[in-house]
Amino acid sequence: MSPDDNVLIPVTVLTGFLGSGKTTLLNRLVRQPAMKDALVVINEFGDIGLDHRLVAESDEHTVVEMSSGCLCCTIRGDLSRTVQQACEAIEREGGKPFSRVIIETTGLADPAPILHTLMTDHWLAHRFSLDGVICLVDSASGISTLNAHRESQRQVAVADRLLLTKTDLVDEERLSRLASHLAAINPAAEQLQVRHGELAAEHVVGSGLPAQGQRAERWLRAASYAQVSPAQASPGMGMTPPTPGGLASMMAPASGPALTRHGEQIRSFCFTVEQPIAPELLEDWLDLLLSLLGDKILRVKAIVKIAGREQPLALHGVQHIFHPPEPLPVEACRDGVSRFVFITNGVAPEAVTQLFDYFQPAPAT
Repeated sequence: MSPDDNVLIPVTVLTGFLGSGKTTLLNRLVRQPAMKDALVVINEFGDIGLDHRLVAESDEHTVVEMSSGCLCCTIRGDLSRTVQQACEAIEREGGKPFSRVIIETTGLADPAPILHTLMTDHWLAHRFSLDGVICLVDSASGISTLNAHRESQRQVAVADRLLLTKTDLVDEERLSRLASHLAAINPAAEQLQVRHGELAAEHVVGSGLPAQGQRAERWLRAASYAQVSPAQASPGMGMTPPTPGGLASMMAPASGPALTRHGEQIRSFCFTVEQPIAPELLEDWLDLLLSLLGDKILRVKAIVKIAGREQPLALHGVQHIFHPPEPLPVEACRDGVSRFVFITNGVAPEAVTQLFDYFQPAPAT
């Protein structure tokens, strides 16, 4: 498979804690016509149990073709090597190239490293783009799981869409409490109820950044988050760096929900900037922000109005890494306001807003 600069293959990451129903959902999904040209990357073949014929096999890797036309492989160590070997096996057998990839994580996995790999691995980044993160949540044990396991909190926090499974086992009051709990962690993620794994494929794919401006707004869902603006607490600082004591104060979490037993404090907010942002200010601010707090920033999405540029840019970051900016149609930022959605582990909005102010130019005298 050779890279195509114009067409990147979409990747959906399917995550969820142990017992949330990922395997059941995959069994239903791969039988749908919309998935017949997909490559499904899973942890173990034995859990899928689908009718398939062998496409390629070696001591290192196996790729099978399912009865629906999907191709399936197991993760053998490094994700990039796994997908490369799958591509090579398909080409070697003269198989039809796949049109999308579904990656199922283990129940105990934090999905951030997979997102990080998709952005930083040279081979993957030139061929694939993140379409979205889908998280399954067991309705019966969801709240207790979230309270007990940091991995489940992170799975929910970075998701674009939440699928509530086993809804037939709980009453409406319990479902409502779970929905509220999930919304407190990730207020923008759409929540869908799923019974027995039955769900149309279009609810799993297509949750990433679209090209159309009006749909880009739905991708960001900025209005779902608490809104914060530049603090203007230290105007005119220009490029003067903050003191160590000042940084420590800015990085201290503000008052909020109690820490969980694992020390997690998932926070989400939308930082808005009304004036177009100078490109050098944007670069300097994000570089310093991620260098200081990158391991605590679980995910960033943004639609940014750049000074001197007609088209806004879409930004997507995970921890220390940002995906290359993508230009959007003008209508994606009709009001000229830049919006940055942050999902963090214990980072107060003040740490973001005050650091932004440090790079504001000094007022003219």
